[in-house]
Amino acid sequence: MSLRKRASCALLALSAIGLVACQKPAEKPESSSANAFETGTLRAVVIGSALPMVEKSGSSYDGLSFVVLEAIRDQMKWAPQAKADQFSIEPVAVSSPREGLDKIRSGEADIACGVAFSWERQRTLDFTIPFANGGVRVLAPKGTDGTPDGLKGKTIGVVQNSVAADVLAASIDDAQFKFFEGHEQALAALKGEEITVLGGDSLWLKANRAATAPDAVLVPDRPYARSGVGCVVGDATPHLLNVSNLAIGRLLSGYVANDPAVRSEINRWIGSGSAVGLKDDQISTFFRMVLGTTAQLSAK
Repeated sequence: MSLRKRASCALLALSAIGLVACQKPAEKPESSSANAFETGTLRAVVIGSALPMVEKSGSSYDGLSFVVLEAIRDQMKWAPQAKADQFSIEPVAVSSPREGLDKIRSGEADIACGVAFSWERQRTLDFTIPFANGGVRVLAPKGTDGTPDGLKGKTIGVVQNSVAADVLAASIDDAQFKFFEGHEQALAALKGEEITVLGGDSLWLKANRAATAPDAVLVPDRPYARSGVGCVVGDATPHLLNVSNLAIGRLLSGYVANDPAVRSEINRWIGSGSAVGLKDDQISTFFRMVLGTTAQLSAK
């Protein structure tokens, strides 16, 4: 059995708010239209191709979010409502966060993974338990401390409609913001020196720094805000939330149990050999925290 059919995945330190908010007591009513459990096709939104969540090679996708998606796909076949003989992932490529989340709300897609939690998004989408923790920071020239005072009067690039854009706009006075539709455009602007400061999720910035702005510093030391990162689902596929939570939980357990194949795949994207550079014990500590908190909430 392949690694991704065994279970694997995830990341860093989570937001307690995001964890609590993603717990749902029950699924929504059954839909009368065919869904992924019946068709065997899990329509997964892919927002650009930004590491560590997504890496595109030709027409194929990889990355941490696809480790999670493949675990969810494999878990679906064991669900009582599964009617298809085989299950596959159909990438639904989009250029911006808003476009991707709108496709889930409209039923054009089933799921997106690697999405930062926000209360606004929680109003119309269901979040899984988190498998990562986002921290809003900036990549900036050396000598910049990244504090609100240090960024006054600066032009800061951000991805439009992202959690980071909202957080930085609310935190920094007298700064100008340049909005980009997607992650690739924002990184290209930094690399081409169209902008010198780029705000976003710490994991994203760290994973892409070497290829984009190797001399930049990731600041401030403490992020402006943290938010849980997980998957989101809509109404198109009933029961997908519960199945996804189970799959993610098993992935976290596999890493904590020191399964070498699981650890190898996760570490490829966020471990000590990756651009993110997390240590095994850091990842394990986070996973244990998620599993322990989830167990406590489930028992209530």
